Amino acid sequence: MLACRRTLSHPLAGQIELPLLIPAFSSKGFGFSEAGRGKKSREYSELAYALAEFTRHPMQYIMVSAYDLHYDHFLAPKLSAKNATQYLTNSRIVVIDSGGYELTSDFDSTEIKTFIYQPKTGFGKEEYEKILNQITRDKNNLHLIITNFDHESSSLPLGAQISLARELFNKFPKCLTNFIIRPWTKDSEIVDPSRLSNAAFANFKGFDIIGVTEKDLGKNIIDQLKRIAFLRKGLNEAGVDSPIHVWGGLDPVMTPLFFFVGAEIFDGISWLRYAYRNGVAVNRKCYSILKPEIGITTSHQLNEALVGFENLRFLDNLTTCLQQWVDFEGNSFDMFDPHVKDYLQDAFITLKTKIKYI
Repeated sequence: MLACRRTLSHPLAGQIELPLLIPAFSSKGFGFSEAGRGKKSREYSELAYALAEFTRHPMQYIMVSAYDLHYDHFLAPKLSAKNATQYLTNSRIVVIDSGGYELTSDFDSTEIKTFIYQPKTGFGKEEYEKILNQITRDKNNLHLIITNFDHESSSLPLGAQISLARELFNKFPKCLTNFIIRPWTKDSEIVDPSRLSNAAFANFKGFDIIGVTEKDLGKNIIDQLKRIAFLRKGLNEAGVDSPIHVWGGLDPVMTPLFFFVGAEIFDGISWLRYAYRNGVAVNRKCYSILKPEIGITTSHQLNEALVGFENLRFLDNLTTCLQQWVDFEGNSFDMFDPHVKDYLQDAFITLKTKIKYI
Protein backbone atom coordinates (compact mmCIF):
# COMPACT_ATOMS: atom_id res chain seq x y z
CA MET A 1 0.00 0.00 0.00
CA LEU A 2 1.32 3.46 -0.88
CA ALA A 3 -0.60 5.06 1.99
CA CYS A 4 1.13 4.84 5.34
CA ARG A 5 1.45 6.43 8.77
CA ARG A 6 4.60 8.50 8.97
CA THR A 7 6.12 11.08 11.30
CA LEU A 8 8.16 14.22 10.64
CA SER A 9 10.81 15.43 13.04
CA HIS A 10 10.82 19.22 13.51
CA PRO A 11 14.02 20.72 15.01
CA LEU A 12 11.94 22.79 17.48
CA ALA A 13 8.53 21.11 17.73
CA GLY A 14 9.68 17.50 17.86
CA GLN A 15 7.71 14.67 16.27
CA ILE A 16 4.77 15.51 14.00
CA GLU A 17 2.37 12.70 13.27
CA LEU A 18 0.96 12.47 9.74
CA PRO A 19 -1.32 12.93 7.90
CA LEU A 20 -1.71 16.69 8.25
CA LEU A 21 -4.89 18.49 7.18
CA ILE A 22 -3.92 22.14 7.45
CA PRO A 23 -6.49 24.97 7.57
CA ALA A 24 -5.17 27.91 5.57
CA PHE A 25 -5.90 31.63 5.69
CA SER A 26 -5.51 33.68 2.51
CA SER A 27 -6.92 37.04 1.49
CA LYS A 28 -7.40 35.79 -2.06
CA GLY A 29 -11.05 35.57 -3.01
CA PHE A 30 -12.26 37.41 0.08
CA GLY A 31 -13.27 41.03 0.34
CA PHE A 32 -11.01 43.97 1.18
CA SER A 33 -11.78 47.16 3.10
CA GLU A 34 -9.91 50.43 3.59
CA ALA A 35 -8.28 51.50 6.84
CA GLY A 36 -6.96 55.00 7.43
CA ARG A 37 -7.17 58.04 5.22
CA GLY A 38 -5.04 59.80 2.65
CA LYS A 39 -1.44 58.63 2.49
CA LYS A 40 -2.02 56.37 5.50
CA SER A 41 -4.83 54.53 3.74
CA ARG A 42 -4.29 50.80 3.18
CA GLU A 43 -6.29 47.68 2.41
CA TYR A 44 -7.00 44.92 4.88
CA SER A 45 -8.70 41.59 4.37
CA GLU A 46 -12.10 40.84 5.87
CA LEU A 47 -10.55 37.51 6.81
CA ALA A 48 -8.47 39.29 9.47
CA TYR A 49 -11.33 39.00 11.96
CA ALA A 50 -11.72 35.27 11.31
CA LEU A 51 -7.98 34.75 11.79
CA ALA A 52 -8.07 36.67 15.07
CA GLU A 53 -11.09 34.70 16.31
CA PHE A 54 -9.95 31.19 15.43
CA THR A 55 -6.38 31.64 16.65
CA ARG A 56 -7.56 32.70 20.12
CA HIS A 57 -7.90 28.95 20.62
CA PRO A 58 -5.03 26.45 20.37
CA MET A 59 -4.55 25.09 16.85
CA GLN A 60 -2.27 22.23 15.91
CA TYR A 61 -1.53 23.52 12.43
CA ILE A 62 -2.16 26.70 10.45
CA MET A 63 -1.03 28.14 7.14
CA VAL A 64 -0.66 31.79 6.15
CA SER A 65 0.88 33.44 3.12
CA ALA A 66 3.98 35.62 3.20
CA TYR A 67 2.19 37.75 0.61
CA ASP A 68 -0.52 38.66 3.15
CA LEU A 69 2.04 39.21 5.89
CA HIS A 70 4.04 41.52 3.64
CA TYR A 71 1.02 43.71 2.91
CA ASP A 72 -0.37 43.57 6.49
CA HIS A 73 -3.65 42.22 5.16
CA PHE A 74 -4.50 40.69 8.55
CA LEU A 75 -4.14 43.91 10.56
CA ALA A 76 -7.63 45.36 10.80
CA PRO A 77 -9.44 48.05 12.83
CA LYS A 78 -10.55 47.05 16.35
CA LEU A 79 -8.02 44.21 16.50
CA SER A 80 -5.31 44.47 19.11
CA ALA A 81 -2.48 42.80 17.18
CA LYS A 82 0.24 45.14 15.92
CA ASN A 83 1.91 42.33 13.99
CA ALA A 84 0.10 39.47 12.25
CA THR A 85 2.55 36.91 13.66
CA GLN A 86 0.90 37.47 17.05
CA TYR A 87 -2.02 35.44 15.71
CA LEU A 88 0.26 32.47 15.08
CA THR A 89 1.71 31.97 18.55
CA ASN A 90 -1.14 29.69 19.63
CA SER A 91 -0.40 27.13 16.89
CA ARG A 92 1.97 24.21 17.25
CA ILE A 93 3.08 24.28 13.59
CA VAL A 94 2.90 27.27 11.25
CA VAL A 95 3.27 26.78 7.50
CA ILE A 96 4.44 29.87 5.63
CA ASP A 97 3.43 29.78 1.98
CA SER A 98 5.66 31.79 -0.35
CA GLY A 99 2.74 33.65 -1.93
CA GLY A 100 2.61 31.82 -5.26
CA TYR A 101 -1.14 31.27 -4.88
CA GLU A 102 -1.83 34.96 -4.24
CA LEU A 103 0.46 36.04 -7.11
CA THR A 104 -1.72 34.34 -9.73
CA SER A 105 -5.23 35.35 -10.73
CA ASP A 106 -6.65 31.83 -11.12
CA PHE A 107 -8.28 29.88 -8.29
CA ASP A 108 -8.14 26.31 -7.03
CA SER A 109 -10.66 23.85 -8.44
CA THR A 110 -12.73 23.73 -5.23
CA GLU A 111 -13.15 27.49 -4.93
CA ILE A 112 -16.07 29.81 -5.61
CA LYS A 113 -14.90 32.76 -7.72
CA THR A 114 -16.70 35.36 -5.60
CA PHE A 115 -14.44 38.32 -6.42
CA ILE A 116 -12.42 39.36 -9.45
CA TYR A 117 -8.87 38.98 -8.26
CA GLN A 118 -5.85 41.00 -9.32
CA PRO A 119 -2.51 40.38 -7.56
CA LYS A 120 -0.64 43.38 -6.19
CA THR A 121 2.74 44.28 -7.61
CA GLY A 122 5.85 44.62 -5.49
CA PHE A 123 6.05 41.18 -3.91
CA GLY A 124 8.75 38.77 -5.01
CA LYS A 125 11.50 36.49 -3.77
CA GLU A 126 13.33 39.32 -1.98
CA GLU A 127 10.17 40.30 -0.05
CA TYR A 128 9.49 36.64 0.75
CA GLU A 129 12.95 36.19 2.26
CA LYS A 130 12.48 39.38 4.25
CA ILE A 131 9.29 37.97 5.79
CA LEU A 132 11.06 34.70 6.63
CA ASN A 133 13.90 36.60 8.26
CA GLN A 134 11.46 38.62 10.34
CA ILE A 135 9.54 35.55 11.52
CA THR A 136 12.56 33.39 12.28
CA ARG A 137 14.11 36.19 14.33
CA ASP A 138 10.87 36.78 16.20
CA LYS A 139 11.04 36.11 19.94
CA ASN A 140 7.90 33.95 19.71
CA ASN A 141 10.02 31.06 18.34
CA LEU A 142 7.35 29.84 15.95
CA HIS A 143 7.70 26.26 14.71
CA LEU A 144 7.82 26.76 10.96
CA ILE A 145 7.46 24.82 7.75
CA ILE A 146 8.60 26.99 4.84
CA THR A 147 8.33 26.61 1.06
CA ASN A 148 10.50 27.54 -1.87
CA PHE A 149 9.48 30.62 -3.87
CA ASP A 150 7.68 28.48 -6.44
CA HIS A 151 6.22 31.44 -8.36
CA GLU A 152 9.62 31.90 -10.05
CA SER A 153 10.08 28.18 -10.69
CA SER A 154 7.43 27.30 -13.27
CA SER A 155 8.94 26.20 -16.59
CA LEU A 156 12.48 26.15 -15.15
CA PRO A 157 14.35 22.84 -15.48
CA LEU A 158 13.78 20.69 -12.44
CA GLY A 159 17.44 20.83 -11.47
CA ALA A 160 17.30 24.63 -11.44
CA GLN A 161 14.16 24.56 -9.28
CA ILE A 162 15.91 22.29 -6.80
CA SER A 163 19.04 24.46 -6.71
CA LEU A 164 17.04 27.63 -6.05
CA ALA A 165 15.12 25.90 -3.28
CA ARG A 166 18.25 24.57 -1.56
CA GLU A 167 19.85 28.02 -1.73
CA LEU A 168 16.85 29.49 0.11
CA PHE A 169 16.35 26.65 2.60
CA ASN A 170 20.01 26.66 3.68
CA LYS A 171 19.41 30.12 5.18
CA PHE A 172 16.76 28.79 7.60
CA PRO A 173 18.10 25.59 9.21
CA LYS A 174 15.55 25.52 12.07
CA CYS A 175 12.59 25.21 9.68
CA LEU A 176 11.18 22.15 7.96
CA THR A 177 11.41 22.52 4.18
CA ASN A 178 8.61 21.99 1.68
CA PHE A 179 9.77 21.86 -1.93
CA ILE A 180 6.95 22.54 -4.40
CA ILE A 181 7.56 20.97 -7.81
CA ARG A 182 6.36 23.09 -10.73
CA PRO A 183 6.08 22.10 -14.40
CA TRP A 184 9.67 22.00 -15.67
CA THR A 185 9.27 22.54 -19.42
CA LYS A 186 7.87 25.53 -21.29
CA ASP A 187 5.55 23.34 -23.34
CA SER A 188 3.84 21.71 -20.35
CA GLU A 189 1.51 22.91 -17.61
CA ILE A 190 1.52 19.52 -15.88
CA VAL A 191 3.77 17.98 -13.24
CA ASP A 192 4.09 14.47 -14.66
CA PRO A 193 6.27 12.24 -12.43
CA SER A 194 6.22 9.46 -15.04
CA ARG A 195 8.73 11.54 -17.03
CA LEU A 196 11.28 11.50 -14.19
CA SER A 197 14.23 9.12 -13.95
CA ASN A 198 15.27 7.34 -10.78
CA ALA A 199 18.17 9.80 -10.52
CA ALA A 200 15.71 12.71 -10.71
CA PHE A 201 13.65 11.22 -7.88
CA ALA A 202 16.80 10.72 -5.83
CA ASN A 203 17.62 14.41 -6.28
CA PHE A 204 14.69 15.23 -3.98
CA LYS A 205 16.62 13.88 -1.00
CA GLY A 206 17.14 16.48 1.69
CA PHE A 207 13.74 18.13 1.35
CA ASP A 208 11.52 17.34 4.34
CA ILE A 209 8.34 17.50 2.26
CA ILE A 210 7.70 17.21 -1.50
CA GLY A 211 4.78 19.35 -2.67
CA VAL A 212 2.73 19.75 -5.84
CA THR A 213 -0.30 21.95 -6.44
CA GLU A 214 -3.53 20.21 -7.33
CA LYS A 215 -3.94 22.32 -10.48
CA ASP A 216 -0.46 21.26 -11.71
CA LEU A 217 -1.59 17.63 -11.66
CA GLY A 218 -4.07 18.12 -14.51
CA LYS A 219 -7.83 18.49 -14.71
CA ASN A 220 -9.06 14.89 -14.67
CA ILE A 221 -9.39 13.40 -11.19
CA ILE A 222 -8.09 9.97 -12.21
CA ASP A 223 -5.02 11.56 -13.84
CA GLN A 224 -4.32 13.61 -10.71
CA LEU A 225 -4.49 10.50 -8.54
CA LYS A 226 -2.32 8.47 -10.92
CA ARG A 227 0.36 11.18 -10.87
CA ILE A 228 0.43 11.30 -7.07
CA ALA A 229 0.68 7.50 -6.96
CA PHE A 230 3.56 7.53 -9.44
CA LEU A 231 5.30 10.29 -7.48
CA ARG A 232 5.03 8.27 -4.26
CA LYS A 233 6.22 5.10 -6.00
CA GLY A 234 9.17 6.91 -7.57
CA LEU A 235 10.20 8.50 -4.28
CA ASN A 236 9.98 5.16 -2.48
CA GLU A 237 12.11 3.40 -5.08
CA ALA A 238 14.72 6.18 -4.88
CA GLY A 239 14.86 5.91 -1.09
CA VAL A 240 13.23 9.31 -0.49
CA ASP A 241 11.03 9.04 2.61
CA SER A 242 9.63 12.61 2.44
CA PRO A 243 5.82 12.88 2.56
CA ILE A 244 3.87 14.35 -0.36
CA HIS A 245 1.90 17.58 0.12
CA VAL A 246 -1.02 18.25 -2.25
CA TRP A 247 -1.53 22.02 -2.25
CA GLY A 248 -5.03 23.44 -2.48
CA GLY A 249 -8.51 22.13 -1.98
CA LEU A 250 -8.81 20.29 1.34
CA ASP A 251 -12.04 18.88 -0.02
CA PRO A 252 -13.60 16.27 2.32
CA VAL A 253 -14.06 13.73 -0.50
CA MET A 254 -10.92 14.33 -2.55
CA THR A 255 -8.58 14.40 0.46
CA PRO A 256 -9.11 10.70 1.34
CA LEU A 257 -8.60 9.73 -2.32
CA PHE A 258 -5.26 11.58 -2.48
CA PHE A 259 -4.30 9.92 0.80
CA PHE A 260 -5.17 6.47 -0.56
CA VAL A 261 -2.62 6.92 -3.37
CA GLY A 262 0.21 8.20 -1.20
CA ALA A 263 -0.20 11.89 -0.28
CA GLU A 264 -0.05 12.78 3.42
CA ILE A 265 -0.26 16.55 3.77
CA PHE A 266 -3.14 18.72 2.57
CA ASP A 267 -4.12 22.35 2.89
CA GLY A 268 -6.76 24.74 1.66
CA ILE A 269 -9.27 27.43 2.46
CA SER A 270 -12.37 25.43 1.55
CA TRP A 271 -13.05 25.19 5.30
CA LEU A 272 -13.68 28.97 5.19
CA ARG A 273 -15.84 28.80 2.04
CA TYR A 274 -18.05 25.77 2.69
CA ALA A 275 -19.67 23.84 5.50
CA TYR A 276 -18.61 20.23 5.96
CA ARG A 277 -21.72 18.15 6.54
CA ASN A 278 -22.31 14.42 6.14
CA GLY A 279 -18.83 13.96 4.68
CA VAL A 280 -19.17 16.52 1.89
CA ALA A 281 -18.84 20.29 1.40
CA VAL A 282 -22.06 22.32 1.14
CA ASN A 283 -23.07 25.98 1.00
CA ARG A 284 -22.23 27.61 4.34
CA LYS A 285 -25.67 29.22 4.52
CA CYS A 286 -27.20 25.75 4.64
CA TYR A 287 -25.35 24.81 7.82
CA SER A 288 -27.99 26.06 10.25
CA ILE A 289 -30.74 24.44 8.19
CA LEU A 290 -28.99 21.08 8.28
CA LYS A 291 -28.35 21.46 12.02
CA PRO A 292 -31.84 21.29 13.58
CA GLU A 293 -30.62 22.20 17.06
CA ILE A 294 -29.50 25.56 15.65
CA GLY A 295 -32.19 26.28 13.09
CA ILE A 296 -32.87 28.61 10.20
CA THR A 297 -33.31 31.67 12.45
CA THR A 298 -29.61 31.64 13.42
CA SER A 299 -27.85 34.92 12.61
CA HIS A 300 -25.25 35.09 9.86
CA GLN A 301 -22.48 35.95 12.32
CA LEU A 302 -23.26 33.00 14.63
CA ASN A 303 -23.67 30.64 11.69
CA GLU A 304 -20.24 31.63 10.31
CA ALA A 305 -18.53 31.09 13.64
CA LEU A 306 -20.22 27.74 14.25
CA VAL A 307 -19.40 26.52 10.73
CA GLY A 308 -15.72 27.38 11.15
CA PHE A 309 -15.31 25.57 14.45
CA GLU A 310 -17.33 22.59 13.22
CA ASN A 311 -15.17 22.40 10.09
CA LEU A 312 -12.00 22.37 12.19
CA ARG A 313 -13.42 19.54 14.26
CA PHE A 314 -14.31 17.69 11.05
CA LEU A 315 -10.71 17.98 9.84
CA ASP A 316 -9.44 16.56 13.14
CA ASN A 317 -11.87 13.65 12.85
CA LEU A 318 -10.97 13.02 9.21
CA THR A 319 -7.29 12.89 10.17
CA THR A 320 -8.07 10.12 12.65
CA CYS A 321 -10.16 8.31 10.03
CA LEU A 322 -7.25 8.29 7.58
CA GLN A 323 -4.94 6.91 10.26
CA GLN A 324 -7.44 4.18 11.11
CA TRP A 325 -7.85 3.32 7.42
CA VAL A 326 -4.13 2.59 7.22
CA ASP A 327 -4.28 0.59 10.47
CA PHE A 328 -6.92 -1.62 8.82
CA GLU A 329 -4.72 -1.87 5.70
CA GLY A 330 -7.40 -0.32 3.49
CA ASN A 331 -9.83 -3.19 4.11
CA SER A 332 -12.42 -1.21 6.06
CA PHE A 333 -14.16 2.10 5.33
CA ASP A 334 -16.44 2.06 8.37
CA MET A 335 -14.46 4.89 10.01
CA PHE A 336 -15.67 7.38 7.38
CA ASP A 337 -18.98 9.23 7.44
CA PRO A 338 -21.80 6.76 6.63
CA HIS A 339 -23.05 9.06 3.84
CA VAL A 340 -19.80 8.75 1.84
CA LYS A 341 -18.00 5.61 2.99
CA ASP A 342 -19.47 3.36 0.26
CA TYR A 343 -18.56 5.91 -2.41
CA LEU A 344 -15.00 6.09 -1.10
CA GLN A 345 -14.75 2.31 -1.08
CA ASP A 346 -16.04 2.07 -4.67
CA ALA A 347 -13.58 4.75 -5.75
CA PHE A 348 -10.70 2.89 -4.10
CA ILE A 349 -11.66 -0.37 -5.81
CA THR A 350 -11.57 1.47 -9.15
CA LEU A 351 -8.19 3.01 -8.27
CA LYS A 352 -6.74 -0.42 -7.49
CA THR A 353 -7.87 -1.56 -10.94
CA LYS A 354 -6.36 1.47 -12.67
CA ILE A 355 -3.22 1.73 -10.50
CA LYS A 356 -2.00 -1.79 -9.75
CA TYR A 357 0.73 -0.83 -7.27
CA ILE A 358 -1.34 1.15 -4.72
